[in-house]
Amino acid sequence: MARVKQFDVITGSIANLSFYTRKGSNQVFVRTKGGATKSQIKRRPEFANTRRNNKEFGGCSKMSKEIRMSFFGLQQVADFNLAPALCSLVKNIQKADMEGEWGERSIRLSAHKQYLVGFDFNRIVRFDSVLRVPLQWTINRETTLATIIIPAFACSMGLNSPNKYNLFRISAAFGVATDHRLGERKYDYEPVHDTIGLGGKITSGNWFSTQTTVAEQKLELQLKLNRPEITFNESDTLILTVAVEFGALDAFGNPTAVRGAGAGKILGVG
Repeated sequence: MARVKQFDVITGSIANLSFYTRKGSNQVFVRTKGGATKSQIKRRPEFANTRRNNKEFGGCSKMSKEIRMSFFGLQQVADFNLAPALCSLVKNIQKADMEGEWGERSIRLSAHKQYLVGFDFNRIVRFDSVLRVPLQWTINRETTLATIIIPAFACSMGLNSPNKYNLFRISAAFGVATDHRLGERKYDYEPVHDTIGLGGKITSGNWFSTQTTVAEQKLELQLKLNRPEITFNESDTLILTVAVEFGALDAFGNPTAVRGAGAGKILGVG
């Protein structure tokens, strides 16, 4: 993959070249068009390994999306594209399956969920550099209840506002992701356990001035089953996420979160 240097910003296509940018980078990338057709990749024997890789990548993409949905609403604080980073993490989990054949390996997130802990939404200024206080958290699988306790702190010591916003709040999300495996028809990856109808939860503390002292806060989130037949099992991973959102007043004087301002991370799993 080539990178464009010493040019004005170019995006789009020129002849056989495509120019594009990526979130989290100020560089312009370029690649050539062409390659094998979709029909050739699907049928020709020389693309057998490509088909194996593509099938497994499809499973990783689904698993990555399910993880992202567990904190849907907080991803706006990220300063880079979380999807490929999570997909890479999930791919390493998939490689840990020593029983399945290449092209059919399962994604047992539940067996390696600890690798999600600390996944940071930011590369420029990380979460622990923005909120400098120790957080206490618990996840109870039996009651599907998650709790985060933020101790009292003075913003001058415990908060770093890189963009000098005047307002901030602490938010949390709680959701579930289930393991994936290749379906019976060997065509596509499917969730091992049906969690459709089990929505994630998100909650936020009050807005505070970035120049004040904040009392202890307690955030609680509980998942509720929308369908009685759904229950948790060993294939499900509960994911707890925390974020610091910075805000500004809108035209009506109401605090509003600024997209791309703040920091977040996966705090814990259960």
